[in-house]
Amino acid sequence: MGSFSRLIRVDLGSGEVKYDELRDEDVRAYLGGRGIGLLLALKGGYGRPQDPLSPELPLIIASGPLSGAGIPLSSRATAVFFSPLSRRWSYSTVGGSLAVIMRYAGADVLMVTGRAQRPSYIVVEGGRAEVRDASGLWGMGTFDAERALKEVHGQEAAVAVIGPAGENLVPFASINHETWRQFGRSGGGAVMGSKNLKAVVFVPSGRSIEVADPERTWSMISYMTQRLATAAKSYRDNGTLGTIDAANGTGFFPSLYWTGVSAPGWRRISWYEVLSKNYYVGKRATCLHCPVACHKVVTSRRYGGYYELEYETTMALAGLTGVVDPDELIQLASLVDDVGLDTISTGNVLGLLAYLTEKGYVDPSEGVRFGDAQRFRELITAIAKREGIGKVLSMGTREAARALGHPEVAIEVKGLEPAGYDPRTLKGMILTYAVAERGADHLWSSGYAIDIPGLAGGRQATGEEKVRAVMDLEERNAIYDSAVLCKFGRNAYGWSELVQVLNAVTGFSYDQASLRETAERIIVIHRYMNGTTVEDDKLPPRWLNEPVEFDGKRYVVAEEEWRRMVMTYYKLRGYDEEGRPTRETLERLGILKAAGG
Repeated sequence: MGSFSRLIRVDLGSGEVKYDELRDEDVRAYLGGRGIGLLLALKGGYGRPQDPLSPELPLIIASGPLSGAGIPLSSRATAVFFSPLSRRWSYSTVGGSLAVIMRYAGADVLMVTGRAQRPSYIVVEGGRAEVRDASGLWGMGTFDAERALKEVHGQEAAVAVIGPAGENLVPFASINHETWRQFGRSGGGAVMGSKNLKAVVFVPSGRSIEVADPERTWSMISYMTQRLATAAKSYRDNGTLGTIDAANGTGFFPSLYWTGVSAPGWRRISWYEVLSKNYYVGKRATCLHCPVACHKVVTSRRYGGYYELEYETTMALAGLTGVVDPDELIQLASLVDDVGLDTISTGNVLGLLAYLTEKGYVDPSEGVRFGDAQRFRELITAIAKREGIGKVLSMGTREAARALGHPEVAIEVKGLEPAGYDPRTLKGMILTYAVAERGADHLWSSGYAIDIPGLAGGRQATGEEKVRAVMDLEERNAIYDSAVLCKFGRNAYGWSELVQVLNAVTGFSYDQASLRETAERIIVIHRYMNGTTVEDDKLPPRWLNEPVEFDGKRYVVAEEEWRRMVMTYYKLRGYDEEGRPTRETLERLGILKAAGG
């Protein structure tokens, strides 16, 4: 099966370190990343805890069987944990070098439990783990802390680190890596902070891993590199920032806290007209083993410095807030990363406060007006420190809206704030946001990738063809998150290619049917662990009742569209009408056996 088997367990409370081996049958059934992380949490018997930051709950950082083999786009790692934001089992992924370097350091999966008595960090090198003192790092922003750790452990070390937001247990705090990359969604940074864990450092002791079929692996590396040259050309040329123009120009860019689908003055942040010409400084970094190099490094002409800007960050910190000044946007984005916050959730809570202020529900002295970049900077710092109105906003959109007396205006699903695709104009996103286990998660099944090019009946289609198309991406995304691969390769990595690369590296004899079943197992075990029902899959009332206008037309999500899509999905996925996996489905996939019942 290749070499994916090394599990290191660290109990920060006792300081004990254990070295285990993953079972071959578990790796075949769940791969790595998201799948194996969920399985380990299920087998640990943690259930649905009342306290999401309880010390005994695990933080699981997992690479995948493809990590380190040189397969293009195989550099992502996955963190699995119980989310303090949604109070559900969740996960997040990150690119960069972390997944590869952790395997070179001798850890395929790292599982951390307990709480250290003082600020600490974990070093993994040569297959061994050690807990060290991090008192001198506590309070640092993510940029300085990572830089300091690399000065000690070498520039080739891979660092995952939290900032003040994680230390202060903000429920949407991120875990940062390579300055601008994050385990962003669901609050993994708060989980680390609750464990008094400032960072995890992986130090490589080699530069290769064992693969089952080296010749076939090299062949697939060459083949997939060639495929990606055309299949991912848009990401290579424009990164994700090209979506700014597409979203505003065709009407799906969430604006002024979900009141519009094209931001007023958006051409000031146009990739093609402004950012690429006046702010882009060239490709300065890419993820390891990635021939696409989608990251676009920009500089602020007003403030200086460098930053890797992305579409979702631009949507959240410019679209939802009304800050369409590029220099101010770059400043906001850099600050959010340094304090260690998820940019998507941060933009949503800032937009929420501006919306409530504009409506007269919040006193202007405490609130903020759309477009007020200086006040937004103050609020970001206040959120990270949990001070003043920042303490309210730090709870996340759902709880902040409740605390401010207007829960009906919150845009969230299962407690997680959505990304840059409005489901009123992209209706595959109805299903994507509704059934995603993380919450309003655009990457659970990437319905936008079907809607934007008009596939499966077009952007406004909600019939079975659209549901099946979204489900196919849902299944491939489960494999991408577990193999682990970047989802930007979805136009190159179809089922045939996934089967070929996994068999070459692992030696497993997958066919498309068995690999699809693996994907289904990963999707269903997650729903089973969370006990999700149709009540959890409901969309925010504003999407159902409040139309948006674009090009003289009004768009809204009709409740019957939501119901038709989720009920069709339940039937095809093997759930009952309440949205629970049937016993037959759980038994067929071996989930009840894995759970010990």
